[in-house]
Amino acid sequence: MPEGEPRHPIRARLAEFYRRLALLPLAPSAKSALDQLCATLDAVEDELSGVVKQSPPPFRVSDGRMYCPSEDHVVRRPDGSILAMARGHRIEIGANGSIRIVNKATLRVEFEQ
Repeated sequence: MPEGEPRHPIRARLAEFYRRLALLPLAPSAKSALDQLCATLDAVEDELSGVVKQSPPPFRVSDGRMYCPSEDHVVRRPDGSILAMARGHRIEIGANGSIRIVNKATLRVEFEQ
């Protein structure tokens, strides 16, 4: 397999991300939940993607790795909640640390805690 190509399919990595996220305790705040989500996603991608993390992430064209939403795609609301938009998902984080991840294409809730 050429260097930089994902070792595991994105669906398998996403499933592992959701599995690990579900094992974590509920974060005490939206900021903590977003930090926890990003750290978990980075760990999964570091272990399973085979694609070196770029900083900043590539613009418009995917390198095969999943990235946490960039700050310009994060809305911090007055009530303490956060809305973050990733390439294929809408991430809704409650002020209490709850997380809901919705697939943008299907509008299906893929993860909720």
